[in-house]
Amino acid sequence: MMSAVSYCHKEDICHRDLKPENLLFLTKEETSPIKVIDFGLSKTVGTKSDTKQNMKTKVGTAYYVSPEVLKGQYDKSCDIWSSGVILYILLTGDPPFNGPNDNDIYRKIAAKKFSFPSPAWDNISNDVKDLISNMLTDPSKRYSAQEVLSHTWVTNNAPNSKDCVLQLNTDNLKRYQHINKFQKAVLTFIASRLKEDEIKNLKEIFLTLDENKDGCLSLEEIKKGITKLKDNNINVEDLFKSIDTDGSGVINYTEFLAASIDTNLYLKEERLYEAFRIFDKDGSGKISADEIKKVLQTETKEDLDSIDKMMKQVDINGDGEIDYNEFILMMNSTK
Repeated sequence: MMSAVSYCHKEDICHRDLKPENLLFLTKEETSPIKVIDFGLSKTVGTKSDTKQNMKTKVGTAYYVSPEVLKGQYDKSCDIWSSGVILYILLTGDPPFNGPNDNDIYRKIAAKKFSFPSPAWDNISNDVKDLISNMLTDPSKRYSAQEVLSHTWVTNNAPNSKDCVLQLNTDNLKRYQHINKFQKAVLTFIASRLKEDEIKNLKEIFLTLDENKDGCLSLEEIKKGITKLKDNNINVEDLFKSIDTDGSGVINYTEFLAASIDTNLYLKEERLYEAFRIFDKDGSGKISADEIKKVLQTETKEDLDSIDKMMKQVDINGDGEIDYNEFILMMNSTK
């Protein structure tokens, strides 16, 4: 859950209604991933450098809402408070702030006073009590999602595979370095639509590489991971720059999948057709250079020249646009 919150916060998204009901298992298996759902109350909270409290709407569910939300002046750290309440409940079954009705609960939340009563908490570690205390505190002192993930109680108990990283196909990474930006955009779209069972191994690899569990891979994490590969004859800096298609300075999960998936996953007819329709903005049956520029959101002369060059290579019949057959040929050239 905290990996998901960390990722959302890095993208300046505040969930605002975290509670156990909004955490679902994907399957009935014991090893099932957990999904955070219901972003109906979520809000984009400004630029990544903007740390001011810029939300005022009082939203959320009684047990899990933070004191500053009740005051109507808060930032995305309200998600950390809610997560702290969830952790408290998971350990004992009881909420830290309880009462016969919502108003009584709100009064206790506003007072910010809670305890770890005996006997329920007698055999629960001091480490997790420390973590909860740093989540259920004033916003100025409250842990960030990344600090929660770095806490001793989390790092000492979180599972971490040691071997699956060795199974990463470096040929796919090398291939990805040499395809154009439009092809990368198509792969990114397809990667975002893949089913969980199709990417299970890649997900395990990503989680292994993501040492701080923030949902993104840094250059240092990639460097460490590459050294564990059987084939590590790769220029890591060039590889990193190639995969970081949005220029954010980190590689997010979808970017990693796009660079790592096998051709047999993305060269399926139905997936290519769906991608073609997405990029064919006006539904004309052809993709124009302007449509590609809009998708890539690029205006630099270098990128515009690159798109024009790519269009000349892919546009076999010379009509100035990419039809479906030309699109298929372009994607098959990534093999």
